[in-house]
Amino acid sequence: MFFTFAILTEHLVFGKRCDKNPLVKYFTAEDFCLSAEPVSLQNGLNGFIYKKDGILHNGKLIIFCHGMGPGHIAYTTEIAFFCNNGFTVLAVDSRGCNFSEGKNLKGMYSGVQTVIAAIDFAKTLHYNKVFLVGHSWGAYSALCASAKRKVDGVVAISAPATPAMTICDGAAPIISKPLAYMLRPFLWLVNLFKFGAKGNSNAAKAAEINGVPSLLIHGDNDRIVRLKNSAFAKAEGKNVTKLLAKGKAHNPYNTADAEKLLAELTNGLKSGTKDFSSFDFTAATQEDGDVMRTICDFISR
Repeated sequence: MFFTFAILTEHLVFGKRCDKNPLVKYFTAEDFCLSAEPVSLQNGLNGFIYKKDGILHNGKLIIFCHGMGPGHIAYTTEIAFFCNNGFTVLAVDSRGCNFSEGKNLKGMYSGVQTVIAAIDFAKTLHYNKVFLVGHSWGAYSALCASAKRKVDGVVAISAPATPAMTICDGAAPIISKPLAYMLRPFLWLVNLFKFGAKGNSNAAKAAEINGVPSLLIHGDNDRIVRLKNSAFAKAEGKNVTKLLAKGKAHNPYNTADAEKLLAELTNGLKSGTKDFSSFDFTAATQEDGDVMRTICDFISR
């Protein structure tokens, strides 16, 4: 019974596509005067290479790894920040997300497979250095992929530690904490059957063994990936640097006011609101300059 419930719970999270919500405004390359070259990888994975023309490029490539949702288009403001600072950005949507093919997301390790494919593709581009920057699911994917492929550094924002614990945290408010944590070993089995032993990869351990500088950032008020169950809390090692964003929730690269607006947007969508014409999407994506500069300085060393 519990195994069946675990299958259903996991399917509820990953058994669907994540495309753009027609009620939400997503910023594009044109909004930030970026060039966007489309790329296609193996297994129907698609994305873009973003650059800012007319500025001095530093010869470094950032592979941006998106979180749950409609792919990397939800992070165009962050992509533009890196491009404006001389980086080239490769952003590829995972299976079942926006630009990429797939009937569903398949599972948490699918994101790792996407990042590995992006790293392999990046080798053909011949950049001086390649960095991974990811948020949430993308941060988990970036850390795990960095233990499989050689890169020059990783920035993981709001990274979960393991798939089973992540789903437990998400399910707890709905089905109660005791029941959610009774499901944990069965969720572990679901990932084992889907992806083999790698399906339960631990992002914290990956950060410790990847052998490259790894910056982990987490908000102490994160209710989506709780701090105590995050890669931030569990990873140790000389190569690991941590930044605790006090007072921040799941999007610590944004200002506190922007996070509040994002929460309002999320609640509005959940409650069935259909008109967001008066919502300030620009303010809701306002970046925290200190956090973004910390990231930029870390990968500029």
